[in-house]
Amino acid sequence: MMKVYEHCKQFNVKYCDVDFKDELKVSSVLAYLEEVACSSADELGFGYAYVKPRGYAFMVTNICCEFITPITLGEDILVKTWPLPPSHVIFGREYRICSTLGEVCLNASSRWCLIDFATGKLLPSKTIENQDYSTYNTEKVFESVKWKIPSFAMEEGEPKFTLTIANSEYDHNMHVNNTRYADYCLNCFSVSELAEKKMKGFSISYVKQCKEGETLKFYRKKGENGEYFVQGVNESSEIVVQSKITFEE
Repeated sequence: MMKVYEHCKQFNVKYCDVDFKDELKVSSVLAYLEEVACSSADELGFGYAYVKPRGYAFMVTNICCEFITPITLGEDILVKTWPLPPSHVIFGREYRICSTLGEVCLNASSRWCLIDFATGKLLPSKTIENQDYSTYNTEKVFESVKWKIPSFAMEEGEPKFTLTIANSEYDHNMHVNNTRYADYCLNCFSVSELAEKKMKGFSISYVKQCKEGETLKFYRKKGENGEYFVQGVNESSEIVVQSKITFEE
């Protein structure tokens, strides 16, 4: 019987990966997920070396994370991933982060799309011609995911901070890397607030690409049951990023 596909990489949690509590930052989690997603795509034959010459790029649109056990400084962890059979234009990918003893520390699910750089249009999954999607692993780490994060009017939220996008936020797709938005969203909380809270869930939706020189304003709104909603808007008052952050009560 053919083994179900799973890609796995081991990481050691370094000083630059953790926050003031010596726990793995959300942005570092997203960086690990991005690393294994790209490595898996390379292994399966549709990674950067495949899409770049064709003028295409994969862009992550949504990520949903469930934090089970804190991951701390110095730990060795295993980050596992596998792609799901895609729909017409949505490429799903699942993740688990485990201790070296096999304990599940975090589950995550993501959605990606394939973009044509020349036109800016979404490309159908059949554009990737070298895959047999019928052989893909169909296991999902969550029974269901509510991908849509509720938006709110700016006057309903608490203004937290403003920033101007600079070159250090850029990745090789010439826009702000997805991991940076996690830091922006968590910067809507103070050190004293986060010191008293334990992360339970983090979901983020990337609505609009941001470029160098743009100014973003971030707003926070408290929900129910330990939930907070954060959204960043540009100078035209367009939402560019949304997140739902859940803490244990």
